[in-house]
Amino acid sequence: MSIDIERDFLDRIKLLEERTGYVFNDKILPLTALTHRSFAVEYHRPIADYEVLEFLGDAVLSLIVSEILIKTFPQAREGELSQIRSAVISEAYLSKLARQLNLGELVLLSKGEIAQKGMERESLLCDVFESVFGAIYVDCGYLIDPPRQIFNRLFRDRLIDDIKKGDIPRDYKSLLQILTQKIFGKPPKYRLITAVGPEHDKTFTVECIIDNIKTTGTGKSKKEAESRAAKKAFLKLSKEES
Repeated sequence: MSIDIERDFLDRIKLLEERTGYVFNDKILPLTALTHRSFAVEYHRPIADYEVLEFLGDAVLSLIVSEILIKTFPQAREGELSQIRSAVISEAYLSKLARQLNLGELVLLSKGEIAQKGMERESLLCDVFESVFGAIYVDCGYLIDPPRQIFNRLFRDRLIDDIKKGDIPRDYKSLLQILTQKIFGKPPKYRLITAVGPEHDKTFTVECIIDNIKTTGTGKSKKEAESRAAKKAFLKLSKEES
């Protein structure tokens, strides 16, 4: 690799180390954690992408968050803990934590992904966040304590505060389906109304239909639009049911 590109890689790694407070022994690991598949394909020399580290990091974060929940809410039941953990280990929430570290500006992307503002996508930010913790876990010899200490120092207080305030994502599609099955004996239906904008930056509008109730939601993906429509329907039905 050229000196300029090598310097760019090292600068990104140094910034990651400063933001996490963890200095990597093997500098290839943080480089891999910051490399999107598109860059690995486009780059002129072999370089690994973060997908395997992302897979590992997902499990590491799940364990760390589970420990925090059990210690913070010792009286909570398994089902409640599972719902909270699912919300916290979600794309929407982990991308918020990734933004706290400004990981979007460190990830290596292809020119096409940069043009499409890939560094701002929740899915990508979540993946990079997971891959960074996967890299830390591998670098410290597969010990859970170092990544646990880093997560607790940087995010534990915020996480607990968000949970207590209810400021965490909820799976409104699943919650709505449970509620509609209970009330109407059938699941809701979703219908795509519009998909507006260029191919790389569309805005979707989806309608949620259940019996005589119709709500709409918009988002940068069908999934996001459906979730927002489901949230409106769930809140409306919950209020009527209560």
